[in-house]
Amino acid sequence: MSDTLIYSREINIKNMLVFTVPTMVRMIFVSMYSIVDGIVVSNYVGSLGLSAINIVYPVLNVCMALAFMMAAGSSAIIGKKLGEGRTHEANRFMSLSVILTVSGIIALAVIFLQFDEQIYMMLGSDEEMLPYCIEYGTIMVAGGPFWALQVIFQSYLVTADRPRLGLGLSICAGLLNIVLDILLVGVLGWGMQGAAIASVAGMIIAGTVPLTIFFSKKSVIYFERPEWNGNEVLKSLGNGSSEMVSNLASAITTTLFNLQMMELIGEKGVAAISAILYLQFIFVAIFFGFASGIAPVISYNYGAENKDNIKKLFNISAKIVAAFSLSMFIIAEVLNRPLSMIFASQDPILLELMVYGFRIIAISVLFSGITIFSSGFFTALNNGKISAVISMLRTFVLEVGALLLLPVFMGIDGVWWALPIAEILAALVAVYMLMKYRKVYGY
Repeated sequence: MSDTLIYSREINIKNMLVFTVPTMVRMIFVSMYSIVDGIVVSNYVGSLGLSAINIVYPVLNVCMALAFMMAAGSSAIIGKKLGEGRTHEANRFMSLSVILTVSGIIALAVIFLQFDEQIYMMLGSDEEMLPYCIEYGTIMVAGGPFWALQVIFQSYLVTADRPRLGLGLSICAGLLNIVLDILLVGVLGWGMQGAAIASVAGMIIAGTVPLTIFFSKKSVIYFERPEWNGNEVLKSLGNGSSEMVSNLASAITTTLFNLQMMELIGEKGVAAISAILYLQFIFVAIFFGFASGIAPVISYNYGAENKDNIKKLFNISAKIVAAFSLSMFIIAEVLNRPLSMIFASQDPILLELMVYGFRIIAISVLFSGITIFSSGFFTALNNGKISAVISMLRTFVLEVGALLLLPVFMGIDGVWWALPIAEILAALVAVYMLMKYRKVYGY
């Protein structure tokens, strides 16, 4: 490998940020698809359209759970193989992973499109909202294979030491989404279908352009004839299980948020929590981006058995995560009302709901970073079991439990406080796991 690669650079804050910032920004732009759709739809279609996007969101989460699982799990294996000098094996496994991911997403899309009405009603839609859900969801689910390609290729571009290319593609795709949203929804009045077309168009760009990179043998990793390896596929699924858990849990928690809000407040409540979760995910996306960006470097050094570098990576990462956590909490609190007005400037009732709820939910940003990084850290060390435990507790156990229990005792405030309380408890578990396995991995 060339000395220009991240794997050969000195481990310090500057080099780590140079490598991970593009990935963090990329993750923000990836998260922008639904967010931009939500902003444009809320202003041009109304709160019913915004609520419909949040009803469809869990379906998209389920589809993407497979993509994120394979992206994270296979990247860890590929990075380790590169560290061990087994380049051709890394290439063949990458090819196999892409085929399996796309095939799986297509199968899921077919199932969802077959039963879409029943699924959306189960997820919290009513008869008035259902047409909006179908219009948006049909196009978004059909575009799932391109979204899957975007997710997995973005991860491989980081592994291939091309994070800036991934960033460039994400920015182009995000800007295209914004322009088309304004044109198709705001100017032409295509409503929910226009918003979905805009998002899918961005996915197609970000999902297909990397093919030109990975078909070139000049790339650090590139396509070679795939070779079936059941054990490594299973290991990849295990390594990436935390990412799958996170996405599936996000689908469940979003559904619970929608159901609780519909019951306690009605459609305005669903619209409010929709917008708040979009804003919250922008902040959380930074942590996911950092974890994803630094993971290949950790995996490479793990494969090369360089414990000194792993220790440096961990210590600097902890400082970066802490700094980002505090900074983003302050930003969220200070810009609470201006951010809420992006979605609800024309609806004073919705605006006040968002301002009140976002002020509480923003507390979760202080604690989510350590949990997300810890899960990604263990994934990069090829320990999918611990990674999955952290993610499982954070999402399926704590978030779901809080959403089911707290509203019983606290009403609507229980919905707002569910996420912060879950994140605090999850952070404590993550810190415990990091301390427990510190001697095992030498960090």
